[in-house]
Amino acid sequence: MTNSTNNKKITTLRKGFTLIEILIVVVIIGVLAALVVPSVTGALDDANIEAADARGGQITTMVTRLNQFQPNGDTIVLTNATSYNATALNKLVTNGYCSAEDLVNQVNSAKGWTWSASTRKFTPTP
Repeated sequence: MTNSTNNKKITTLRKGFTLIEILIVVVIIGVLAALVVPSVTGALDDANIEAADARGGQITTMVTRLNQFQPNGDTIVLTNATSYNATALNKLVTNGYCSAEDLVNQVNSAKGWTWSASTRKFTPTP
């Protein structure tokens, strides 16, 4: 009888995980994180580039509309391979086509937009 009572005490005292079990779980989580992080950062970079391309398309449309209707006689002349920043496109803001925040480059605010005559769209300056 005393043997079974001692066995019950031993089995009821062990309630936590051993150090080896915890280390194995930490290693597995580390390996999984190492596999996932590069793909997530690549996807974020791709998403930022796509967002910049979409914003460039919107800016192209706004410039086209401004040049069609010429409010206050304002136009923006787009020159191939010229870099444009928010200041150069300020006529869009003053005529109410967009807000100043709409002209901020989402990829890198230090870079401007380059107009390409062949594709007829703005792209972020590399």
